[in-house]
Amino acid sequence: MDLSTVSRLLNTYLIPLIVLFGVIGNILSILIFTRPSLRRSCSIYFLVGSINGLIILLFGGITRWLSDGFLGINPTTNSLVYCRFRSYFVYVIYNIAPYLTACITIDRYCSSCSNANIRRFSSRISLAYLIVSLIILITSIAYIHMVFRFTIVNSVCRPEPGFYAEFFPFFTTGYYFFAIILILIFGLGTSYNIRSQRRRIQPITMLEKRTLRGDTQLLLLLLVHVICYISLALPYHISLVFGTIYPTLTVNITFRFVQNITVITLNLSQAINFYVFTLTASLYRKELVKLLQRMKTKHWTKQTMGHFANTTVH
Repeated sequence: MDLSTVSRLLNTYLIPLIVLFGVIGNILSILIFTRPSLRRSCSIYFLVGSINGLIILLFGGITRWLSDGFLGINPTTNSLVYCRFRSYFVYVIYNIAPYLTACITIDRYCSSCSNANIRRFSSRISLAYLIVSLIILITSIAYIHMVFRFTIVNSVCRPEPGFYAEFFPFFTTGYYFFAIILILIFGLGTSYNIRSQRRRIQPITMLEKRTLRGDTQLLLLLLVHVICYISLALPYHISLVFGTIYPTLTVNITFRFVQNITVITLNLSQAINFYVFTLTASLYRKELVKLLQRMKTKHWTKQTMGHFANTTVH
């Protein structure tokens, strides 16, 4: 069995599983991060990240499965409008993700800072909504050139040959790495702030202790999210750069197989957050249990009322 066949088999059977479990996980994450007990600016970024991940899987994941699986349904090979729209939309939603992670890191840095004025930024939920809107707007504008410069070459939707084909991989990788640099800088800053806090007086009131416990759990969610996201998404961007620096690799079967794996892991990065959060953070597990109990109570209440109504009629 050659690598092309293996790639097709992986796309046919693995991507639907990633999409299925990812959609379920992201929907549950959306419900959890909208709970009142998690109402923090940090939770807004996690919430929007879950919504964005859901869109990525439902659009990016499914359209890729249809085109690269056994079905072979790929309108980008003959429709220039769809080619440009899909490429633009997919790159926008995929590149919003790292900046939402960067926002979570910056929020946790502000929250752990000893300066009260800086710390106040992490408690303003309205500011979080504004920043999310700016990220979506800036990313949408940053990639608008794709609408005009992507084309169909030999039945493949890709950047126009020439300078733009060489420029685009470096542009999108640079855009991604800027978010990673922000994550690393503010992540290290948060670590420094936490170490400094250990030398201070511990919180006295129960409310302060509860708030600190919640912030610690959100920091744990951030840590596992960053590790999973970078390890799963980074290989794709590296493969883009290598493919540009060494053009002959793009026709190499082994390289194309590896690049296909990186696309699968890129989608996986948007599907596993719920499951990783559930395994690592007790706060997240508690909120999940409360959510499921509430859903179960509503279900039994509805059934009981329906049964009572039927009994009354008879």
